[in-house]
Amino acid sequence: MAFSLNPASILGPEFYGFLLPWLFTFAIVYGLLSTRDMFGKKSDKINLALAFVIAFFVTGAAGPQLAAFFINLFGGASVYLAGILVIILFLSLIGYDMTKLGKGPIYVLVVIIIGIMLFLGSTGTFVGQIYLDSSVAALAFWLVIIVIAVYLITKPDGAVGGGDHH
Repeated sequence: MAFSLNPASILGPEFYGFLLPWLFTFAIVYGLLSTRDMFGKKSDKINLALAFVIAFFVTGAAGPQLAAFFINLFGGASVYLAGILVIILFLSLIGYDMTKLGKGPIYVLVVIIIGIMLFLGSTGTFVGQIYLDSSVAALAFWLVIIVIAVYLITKPDGAVGGGDHH
């Protein structure tokens, strides 16, 4: 018997195509419904029932597609997070003051853009049915990164988006 390090082969397609998307949908819907007291005293039981039913509808209609999307999204996010961690490690290595890292609105914009590009790269579509090839998404992502890098290098000293704001 051959040993496989691939968890998908051990757990089977039902785990990734049904159970994980169902659990994810259930947790998100229940969490969102629990933030509001929409149904009075019985709110928690009704929220539980609604989340249960909605999770079955979602996975019944799109379980494998949802699983593929989550695999791409979270897999891509882990690649970006690993890259950010390496950058932080290198900055620490050269003695950069890590308390200054991420200050300013430009960094929030960069994180939002990375999130949007990751989402678009994971789905392969824009709003509607316009197909976005993965190579086009990667090209657009790197163009955005280059534009941001050029801005950060060439911005005037007093411009918003970096530097010392004390």
